[in-house]
Amino acid sequence: MSRERARRRAEREAAAAVERRAQARVIARRGRRRAALTALRRPVAPLLRRRARPDSALRRQRARQNGLLLAVLVALNGVLWLAVPSWLLRGSALVLCVLVWPLLVVVVFDRRRSA
Repeated sequence: MSRERARRRAEREAAAAVERRAQARVIARRGRRRAALTALRRPVAPLLRRRARPDSALRRQRARQNGLLLAVLVALNGVLWLAVPSWLLRGSALVLCVLVWPLLVVVVFDRRRSA
């Protein structure tokens, strides 16, 4: 009887050892992946980091204005893309919207540079 229990215990321990090795491989793989991603992100991390700015009424107003202008330009470009078959005109309109954005902000919302 004790030999049978010893055999079953040995089987359980062997199965547990296999499971521990598999879990260790998974943990090691996660660690290697995390280290590789950290190494890839390290050169661009300063560019991606944002400073926490305090929320203000002016900031919320500008965000609303920018959102409104973006929605109008996206809608106009959508209509243009549906109405005009020429890829040249579609692309030109898109580039023009991007280039004219600062001018539209100043003209539409009367945002002048404060000196």
